Amino acid sequence: MLNTLKGIVIGQRNVGENSRFIDILTEELGVIEVTAHATRKINSKNAGSTALFTYSRFCLNKSKSRYSINSAEPIYSFHKLSADFTALSLAAYFADLVKYTSASEQKADGLLRFLAISLYELEKSCRGAHCASENIIGDGRAMRAPTIKAVFELKLSQILGLSPDLIACAECFSYEHDEMFFVVNEGKIFCGDCFSDAKCGDDTRFVLNSALLRAMRFIIFSPNEKIYKFELGEKNLRELAFITEKYLLYHLGRGFKTLDYFKKVK
Repeated sequence: MLNTLKGIVIGQRNVGENSRFIDILTEELGVIEVTAHATRKINSKNAGSTALFTYSRFCLNKSKSRYSINSAEPIYSFHKLSADFTALSLAAYFADLVKYTSASEQKADGLLRFLAISLYELEKSCRGAHCASENIIGDGRAMRAPTIKAVFELKLSQILGLSPDLIACAECFSYEHDEMFFVVNEGKIFCGDCFSDAKCGDDTRFVLNSALLRAMRFIIFSPNEKIYKFELGEKNLRELAFITEKYLLYHLGRGFKTLDYFKKVK
């Protein structure tokens, strides 16, 4: 049985002398493990199509519960990521998040396109001299790699059905207030009049100024093509990156070694 589909290679493991197991994120089947025979040979016709972080069109054989590559054609390669440790470690973190949260043989609506857009934005940040400190994102606004991480984490939470409720105060429904509190464990915001420490622990609440709240609302309510096109000051960018990480990892209930490595190299 042959299956033709598009996907991004988000993981690979060597097997035998010349072959690999590769993990592919697809729209139709989520993340699937595929045997890529002889792709480690220098003259392999499928080596480029099965390289890490390559978006390709695959024709797959399926025998019982195993997939193997019949043929593959590259559509776009994010190979520039490998030139910078910061970008590559962040892409690896994205891949780990996707592998952990995507079930095999189940549709992953919108996730493939979102990952492709995110890797493209991350790759653009590597085209200058300094990926982590002097990159250009979207329509020319300066943003840093940790900010790409923050946007990915918050938007992914929405795709997974873990989206925080950022529309208004959860109790009085105030849309704006001088001081808004974001409670991580509840995924809700409370205005200064309604908030109390009893709602959360010390490390699960954050004060959101108006700029931070606008940015988080923009990420949640914007289409994928626009989520990386916003402005935020340096201090707020650092706070945003910290909040989104706390929120997603709290609700996933675990950490990731690739995230730890990213923090070391960035």
